[in-house]
Order: sequence, then structure tokens, then C-alpha cells
Amino acid sequence: MKQLSEVKQVVPAMIGGRVLAIVAVLWTALVRVWFFLQFRQSPLFPLFASAHDRMLYHEAAMTIANGQIWPDGAFGYMPLYPWLLGVVYAVFGPSLTAAAALGAFADCVTVACLVILARRWGAYPLVALAAATLYAMYPLAIAYAGVTMPNSVNVMLVTMLVLILDRARLSHWQDALCVGLLGGMAALGFAGTLTLMAVYWGWQIGKGWRCQMIPWRGIALSVLSFSCLLLPVAVHNTRAEGEFVLLTTHGGFNFYMGNHERATGYPVRVENFRMTARLMLEDAHAFAEQSVGRELSQAESSAWWAQRGRWFWRNQPGQALALTARKLALFWNQLDVDDLRILEQLRITDGLFRSRLWPGFVWFGLLGGMGLLFAPKAYAGRLALLTGWLSVAAFFITARYRLTFVPLMVALGAAGVTEWIRTTWPQRQRRLWLVPLLAVVFLPVQLPDLRPVDYHNVSVQLLAMEDPARALAVAEAGLALAPDNADLHHARGHAQAELGDFLLAAAAFGRAAELRPEHPTAQFNQALSLARQGEICQAVAALEHRLRLRPDDLRARSLYQELREFCP
Repeated sequence: MKQLSEVKQVVPAMIGGRVLAIVAVLWTALVRVWFFLQFRQSPLFPLFASAHDRMLYHEAAMTIANGQIWPDGAFGYMPLYPWLLGVVYAVFGPSLTAAAALGAFADCVTVACLVILARRWGAYPLVALAAATLYAMYPLAIAYAGVTMPNSVNVMLVTMLVLILDRARLSHWQDALCVGLLGGMAALGFAGTLTLMAVYWGWQIGKGWRCQMIPWRGIALSVLSFSCLLLPVAVHNTRAEGEFVLLTTHGGFNFYMGNHERATGYPVRVENFRMTARLMLEDAHAFAEQSVGRELSQAESSAWWAQRGRWFWRNQPGQALALTARKLALFWNQLDVDDLRILEQLRITDGLFRSRLWPGFVWFGLLGGMGLLFAPKAYAGRLALLTGWLSVAAFFITARYRLTFVPLMVALGAAGVTEWIRTTWPQRQRRLWLVPLLAVVFLPVQLPDLRPVDYHNVSVQLLAMEDPARALAVAEAGLALAPDNADLHHARGHAQAELGDFLLAAAAFGRAAELRPEHPTAQFNQALSLARQGEICQAVAALEHRLRLRPDDLRARSLYQELREFCP
């Protein structure tokens, strides 16, 4: 009779959990479809060189779809997402719609896992549904699901992994094998999984030690299956570099970006490097070679940057510890600092996500804190969130890295809120935990105004789409915010040149060169615009000034030699 009673309690809960998951998934899919229908009309939707990181993954996936699974050298990016997207492209063609469908599918799976975890950890059904709806409406998650970026897939795999870890028993070989394979797959997309799995195995050993029943065979099987997925990538990288490289060759520079004298905890520009993924790594590699005075492999330059980060820790430990404390706090802060600025640019071009009704990260920071404090059953969730918190803070805090753990914050928060309603609220207990949690989430942070960068990037994208009139309007709107921004003046010059206003274009290019004399193309474009207007001698004068600053500018020298014959 007791067993029958337990079955009567468990079965409705399982059915209710599935119904909740289905409702949440349908809502998630509906919101993603709505966004895609809006986004595909946006000038930001097509991929050009100005699409930055999105273009990197799109090109890698197209190469894989054409049959080249392994890059010529070591991996400069995490390999899982290009492989998955390459399969999608091989089946459906290199369609951005197919890529968005992959992201939407990943988000739907994530939301289903979120609901199951929240219910498993004790959340009320309506609380679990509300939490899942909150994540489904999160603008950052919506936007990244619709573009060729790996974040939605990484979020899905980490959430699925926690779902498996929560109930896995390594004494059963099936569970051990599943843990290892799913953990290895997640590690191929998100390097922080390496730390999570190491901590999980340590936790299993500690639990077994107390019970004097350590599941050594299960741990060994999960480690072996985990390693088998990483081994081919490591072998390929090691052959390409001549030394051991586990996943990618950009880890050292990423570590330095978050650990140096001028680091703020958020992504910052290093040594005036270009700010796209591929170009920034190229500049970092060239800078390392120039500093060392010889050619370096990608692994050697990565090690050189990592050494500079460790030097910062050795020589300025006080500043390094203060910076780390700041990063640990920023992980929970309400500000969503996204280094790709996708949402900000969508607000400029299409007016999307401007309403305050769209949930911000403040909700997830509060929910995550509630879950860590009050969710009594969520051992695996707490372990994963705390480990992810520390692993991200070892580098720098950016919204798309933090996005990986938002579903865990939501599931934990739903369980924590439920426990708080059950226990603390009826007893009217005062909890001092609320003060530091609110202080960290609402900590005021001073940030530079990056809106001029957004207007510049949008203007460049519009120029790539051959819409100079709109590009000019966007550049001028940006200049109203930042009149002395050289890049915006340069973008305005490009737009005016495309519209045939060469004198105005030359003036804009000249202003850009005046504001930033080291600008790589401003004076050349000024001279070219003057020449097209027929002002040959002024063009020659501009080129002479450019060549005094940069005698190695071959393009400027070639144009100078061509034009000076026509100027007395």
C-alpha cells in the first residue's frame, strides 16, 4: 500500500512536469519565431565582413559542410558549434534560416530541461513555469538564438549536463558512460566544462569517501568516455602546433584580457587591437612575435600572453585579487555588458527590445542568489553554478559567457523561491542575506559610453548592404552623441562618397584623420575623394602628409605617384 501511495504521488508530478515543459517550450518557440521574422528584415541579418564573430562561425561551418572537418592549423575556436552547424548546412544548405532554427531548437531543449530541474528541486509548478517564461523572454537569449553564434548550443549542453549529473549514479555503467559522453560534448563547445567535470569527480570521490563506497569504476569509465571525445581534437592541435594543445590556441590571450594592469573585469581593448574575433587574434599573434623578435606558433603566442597574465598576478597580487573580487561581483550585476553589442545594434536598426517589459539580467541575478541560499535539493545545480562562476571570473565577465549559466540560475531560483515561500515567509523571518545580494546585483558600475561604437558598426553594416543614405543618417545620429568620434566621421565620409558628395566626403575623412592621425585609411580616402572631385593638388598634399606619417603605406604611395604628374 505504501508503494502504491508513492506511485500515486509521483505519477501526477511527472505528468504535471511534462505539461509545464511542453507549455514553456511552445512559448519559447513562438517568441523565437517572432524574433526571426523581425530579424530577417533587418540590415543586420545578412553576413558581411562587418558581422565580426558571426562570420567566423559561418565560414567555419561552410568549410565543414564542404567536407573539411579539420582546419589547416590548430583550432582557433571551440570546435563543437561549427561541426553542428556544418552538418545543418550540409543537409539544408548554408542558410541563415537553418542556423536560426538550430539556435531556436537549442533554446527549446534548454527551457524543457530548466522546467524539469526546477520541479525536481522542489519548485511549485506555477513558479517553475513563470521562471521558464522569464528565460524564454530574455532578449539576450532570443538574439543569440537567431544568429550564427555558439551560445545557445552551449547553454543547452551545460543545462542538459546538469540534468544528468543531478541524478546520475556512477556505480551504474550506463550513467557513468552518459556523464562522460555528454560532458565531453559540452567541453568541445564550452571550455569551462573541463573545470565543472573535474569538480564533479572530486565531489563524487568525497561523497564516496564518507560512505566508504567510492565508485572508482564508474568514475574511471566517465573519465575515459569524456577523454575519448576530446582526444581527436587534442591530437590534431598537437600535430599542427608541435606541442600539446588541448582545445584551442586562444586561451592564453583570453586569460590576459581579464588579468592585466588596465583590466576592468569586462572586455577591454588590448594594445589598440582590432575588435573582431579573427582580427584581434591576428593582431595579438603579431604583437607577440614582434615583442619576442621571432616567428611564433599559435600555441607559443598563446603561452606568451598567458605568461604576461601570470606575471601580473606575481608582481601585483593586491591589484589582481581586487580585480578578481570585482569580477566575482560583476558576474551577478544587473548590467548586461555584451562585447558583440547585438541588442544595442538591433535597437538602432529595428527598434527591437526597447520596452522595459523585456526582462533584464537583474531578475536572474536575484533568482540565482535565492537558489544558492534556499534550494535544499539542488546539489548538482549549486555545484555547476559555483564552478561556472569561478571559471568565468578567472577570465572576464561578458553577457554571452554569463548566459551559459542563466538557465541554472532560473531553475535554482524557482526552487529557492518555493522554499522561501514554504518556510521563511510564513514565519516572517528576517534574513540578512538579502542585503549583500541586493548590494551586489544593484552595485553601480561606471562604464564608458559605447553607443558611438554601435552607431559606427550599424553604419558600416548598412554600407555593406549598399544603403548609403541610411548609413549616413545613422552615422550622423552617432555624431550627435559623440562629435569627436573619428570612426563615425570616417563612416559618414564613406556614405557621402557612395552618394557622390565627394567634397563633403573629403571633409569627413579629413576630420577623422585630424582626430586620429594614426587612422589606417582616413587620409587615403580623403585624397581619393578629392581626386574624384578634381582637386588633384589637394589630394597630393593629403597623400604627402600620409606618407610622412607612414612611409610604408604602399597604397598611398601608389596613388601619390599616379596623381602627382597632374599637379604642377
